[in-house]
Amino acid sequence: MKIFNFTLGQPDFPVTVTYYQPAAIADFNQPPRRPLVILLPGGGYRFYSDRENEIVALQYLAAGYAVAVVAYRLIDQPPVYPTALYQLAQVVAAFHRHAETYAIDAQRILLVGFSAGGHLAALYADLWPQLAQTCRVPSRDCAVQAVVLAYPVIGLRLGWPPDSATRQAISGTWDLTEADQLVTSQNPPAFVWTTATDELVPPQNAQAYVQALQHVGVPVAFHLYPRGPHALSLARSITAFPAGTDQDPTFGARYVEPEVATWFPAQLAWLQRVLG
Repeated sequence: MKIFNFTLGQPDFPVTVTYYQPAAIADFNQPPRRPLVILLPGGGYRFYSDRENEIVALQYLAAGYAVAVVAYRLIDQPPVYPTALYQLAQVVAAFHRHAETYAIDAQRILLVGFSAGGHLAALYADLWPQLAQTCRVPSRDCAVQAVVLAYPVIGLRLGWPPDSATRQAISGTWDLTEADQLVTSQNPPAFVWTTATDELVPPQNAQAYVQALQHVGVPVAFHLYPRGPHALSLARSITAFPAGTDQDPTFGARYVEPEVATWFPAQLAWLQRVLG
């Protein structure tokens, strides 16, 4: 594996990308072009969660994907939108244009977003044709073939954030923040999951997006698990908080949910069917 850090985008909205490139296999006469995961960690638009960052990227690498982690705009430089969307469009376009350099298959690019990163991914999936025009990029270079959303924020009216100051820092004067209301037949297929007991981002977020996709005939797989807190990530011990975190000896254990952990192999199987 090789790891590269670089900056993409126009001067008005540069974005840092960490690219994880699988090592070439010497036995192969023709090195394969890998499918690409563009990974958008959560963190409430305040930070990038380490539990949804490199440790998740490594799981995709082990499954044969290349991974690009995007450090999109946060609320310490308000507003988040529309800059975060322009940044993401530039990243997608760059990997399309330089697919040979990055040894990826430009016809198998997908977005994977957690929580707030899921909001960005869902909005991008809705708006990519318009973003291509705004960023003066050929439409084909902004297309992605699938989206995976984990406990996503979908609309700022659906229970998160709880305060108007954060909403304003996210949206500013940008009024296209309700991803379920922006779905069209041009959206890529989606795999969406959340839990019924998510205490931070209500499951109605994911449900609203799934219903909107179904309404226009976009293929969608939806998993609503019966229990589990927000930000489960892989729902395994490798992404759980250490025991005793927050002065509660059971705190870390709540982030290990074997039933929820099935989401990762389930979406790999789904991606195989969607991407080929």
